[in-house]
Amino acid sequence: MTSGPDSVSKDKNEGLRTPFPGAEPPAAKEVGPRKEDWIGRQLRRVFDDALAEPLPDDIMSLLESIDSKIATKAAPDGEPT
Repeated sequence: MTSGPDSVSKDKNEGLRTPFPGAEPPAAKEVGPRKEDWIGRQLRRVFDDALAEPLPDDIMSLLESIDSKIATKAAPDGEPT
């Protein structure tokens, strides 16, 4: 194996892949709705599965506790609504 400038690839993007096959991003200098749509699609692909998962019981309990405290403070007579 040789080392030095001749052994280094001239293409800095060689070996880099998009996260999903066929998911080529718009041109790097392009800004606007097309690029934003592409970013949105990529984020949905990554996070849709996580959003579909149920929340753990301890998180649900915490959220219910917070909702209860908010409802108690909002009621004029101190009784939960």
